[in-house]
Amino acid sequence: MTVHFDKARRRWRYDFVLSAVRHQGYCLDALGEPVTSKSAAKQAEGVARRKAEIAPKLPDAGQLALAQVMADLKPLWKKQAHWPNKKRYMRELLAFFGPETPVSFIDEGRIGDYVKQARITPVKAWKGGPKRDPDAPENARFWKDTGRPRGPATINLYLGMLREVLDRATKIRDPITKLPAIERAPEVPELHVPKRKARPVPDKVLSDVLAIVPQHVIEAIMLTLYFGFRRGEVFTLAIHNVDFDAGGVRLFAENVKDAEDTFLPGAPEAMVYLQKLVDQARSRGQTRLIMWQRKRKDPEAQAQEPWREIKKPKSAWNRAMRIVGEKFGRKFRWHDIRAAFITHVALTSGQLAAQALARHSDYDTTQAYVEVADETRRMAANRVAQRPALVAVGGKRVEMHQFTIATWSISQADGDWYVAEKIADVPGTNVYGPMREAQVDPFIAERRAFFDTVANRMAREIHSQNSLTPNFGVSGEGLKLLK
Repeated sequence: MTVHFDKARRRWRYDFVLSAVRHQGYCLDALGEPVTSKSAAKQAEGVARRKAEIAPKLPDAGQLALAQVMADLKPLWKKQAHWPNKKRYMRELLAFFGPETPVSFIDEGRIGDYVKQARITPVKAWKGGPKRDPDAPENARFWKDTGRPRGPATINLYLGMLREVLDRATKIRDPITKLPAIERAPEVPELHVPKRKARPVPDKVLSDVLAIVPQHVIEAIMLTLYFGFRRGEVFTLAIHNVDFDAGGVRLFAENVKDAEDTFLPGAPEAMVYLQKLVDQARSRGQTRLIMWQRKRKDPEAQAQEPWREIKKPKSAWNRAMRIVGEKFGRKFRWHDIRAAFITHVALTSGQLAAQALARHSDYDTTQAYVEVADETRRMAANRVAQRPALVAVGGKRVEMHQFTIATWSISQADGDWYVAEKIADVPGTNVYGPMREAQVDPFIAERRAFFDTVANRMAREIHSQNSLTPNFGVSGEGLKLLK
């Protein structure tokens, strides 16, 4: 029965279910007055039923499709530099989960299924050249299977997009019911990626590379060695970035990784080299300092060939690395040139200076580059040889040289911190400060690295004068932190 008489309120009521939605209320006539008979109540119930049938359906927030959420995020993604890669991520996620799949149906189990599939998906390389569109369906045959499975870092890029989509779904609410598409986003895992530290390119390798690569790559390498540019920074460097009055290069927030305006001082030799590149760019009628030209056999065609901007020297670098790999047994990344710059600064000027010129906000990031410059660890390794079993080498006794270089003590006054430095055999004490407490340990570490370098140099000089065997030890006794 869909109509009944409510004795408590002395009114006829209707109660029916339509499209899984329950409808109930008082039975009213055309004038809005309560009806007084069962037949009139049935007529009123029929009117309410017809109204419910023609009324617009209430949307279900839980039915929000994956493709709809991606469509909301697509305008933002299109403005990002890596949009071509994002398009590939979108296609794969939509193909696996289904474009019309409600985001509420994507749970952690389904995400785990995707991760398993991604781990066995082989890496494909584009072999269609620069003129064909890699995203065009008719060019799909130019994507060649490399036979290598995807690495965790690559899979994390796809998972990052999925995480962004699900997070967006938690913020979308139904305009009528005000319910979110999903109450809580399922956890999207972050796969463990092996931590690989930068390995600076040795000078002997750089010498070979500079003899192989074309001129525009030579210019980029030279600027990276002078200023420690990232790859994206050096190839977008323009005339307006060079400040000859201040003697350096100005990088603007929109073009750098840390989104902050930066001034990089340059050595006199670096500024001379920059002047050459600026003059060269002006003679070409260009603003970019580093550009390239296609090589033509016909001199007239070569003269008409336009200068082109470049994002990265992929072909030239790969060709050079094939030769380097055959000769030295390993290849290097472009970023390893920047690592060579940071390591050189750490060895010659200290690790704090390396952090400043590398533009690292976190000192832990700098440490990944400057381990080779850690003289404390090097001295500890040297002491390993100071054992009776190892002291005799080639029938000769190895002479050990002990150096006490400096000691430090820390004091505090009125909330400021001071460091007193006493250098052996030098009268007086140097006091540094005031500084914050957080600056004390890095400052002492920098001074320690400097004096450790001096100790090693002294040991090498004594060794060369005495014609000793190369196995000698250097002690850092006296390099203590007195608190």
